[in-house]
Amino acid sequence: MKKYTIEEIYILVGREDKTASVQFIPGTSSYQKYGPYITVTFLYTQDEREKMDEMIKEEPFTHSGIVKAEYLLNDIAPELIKELKETGIDTEHIWSISYFTAEPKNTFHSVELRTIKKIQIPLEVKPKGGDYDWVYGFNKKLVREGIGITPQQRSLYLALKLYYEEAELTDHERQEIYVAENQLVEQVEWEFLQIKLHREEISEKEIERLGQMINKKKKANMAVLDKYLQQVGSSLKKLAKDNIDQAVKLLMEVEKFKDRKLNVMGKIPVYLDIDGFLHVYMRHVEEMKVNDRFEHKDNFQWATEDVLTVMEKVIQAIDKEVQTFFVERPNTRYSRYGRESIYFEGDYYTLHIEPDGRISTFHKNRKKKAVAVEGQEQA
Repeated sequence: MKKYTIEEIYILVGREDKTASVQFIPGTSSYQKYGPYITVTFLYTQDEREKMDEMIKEEPFTHSGIVKAEYLLNDIAPELIKELKETGIDTEHIWSISYFTAEPKNTFHSVELRTIKKIQIPLEVKPKGGDYDWVYGFNKKLVREGIGITPQQRSLYLALKLYYEEAELTDHERQEIYVAENQLVEQVEWEFLQIKLHREEISEKEIERLGQMINKKKKANMAVLDKYLQQVGSSLKKLAKDNIDQAVKLLMEVEKFKDRKLNVMGKIPVYLDIDGFLHVYMRHVEEMKVNDRFEHKDNFQWATEDVLTVMEKVIQAIDKEVQTFFVERPNTRYSRYGRESIYFEGDYYTLHIEPDGRISTFHKNRKKKAVAVEGQEQA
């Protein structure tokens, strides 16, 4: 009877994340535990994957051992699914492996820029700020159900409640809204004046105040961008002199940016604020780099407009774990790096999430070297 080696399993199904039907040898502990067969994809850390790339260069293949797997059905006990993922199965218990051949390739070895297929759904904007009606209803539902929202979303929600249902404000909400009697907290005031502007209900005095706030925000945006430019050995003044187009592009990105919530449910909102956005994009997105200060860092292999979508998908894949972590350790930063890095569509990612849900670090791990696979050129 043929016995599968870990090298053969990697070449057959592991390297490209193929869905595999694994049949066990009758009488083995795996057969007794899982039944005659299981449907899985095999799991590897980045170090393990790079080690396997080296091992398969040397024949004959002789190594047996343990391989970890993600169970793809839901017909066995949760503890067995967890055991497959964390402990793995003995390759010597495997009788046969069948797999589908028409799946997309794993992109771990690819050096090409990738894009995400998206369906664009056009949204009709209602006149005179009519969209605020459903925006308030939606945010009100999130708050009522205890689903976390970003600080920026919270300010908008409070401004909307002040506009639509001032009499229903709780004492706690009033404390959040007012810094003094009849004086709004600045971020809530900003959102409130925006609402009145779009609803065409704003007074001349309020327009003047909004103009002051716009100028203040522009200065703040220039300051935060300048701070990150200085971290990469440049400055807004220097960049404007050397590459005015890039300076304008970066400033426009900062001015239009709003906190981006990356998870859907959960008490803790996992989100990217302007600091996190600039930290990630100016180090790891090629189009936003201004020099080679961080050339040693790997770029996202995704089109610039898709990077946030990729981050969103990664966060949503681990959100249950993140929520549980913060319930058990509310004042501790959540981190995934090294052997615990998150695997998504051929890449491994490092991330740090602060106790309030703010992403402080998120980047694609650097690969040791590119490996030629099935006709691809080696970098």
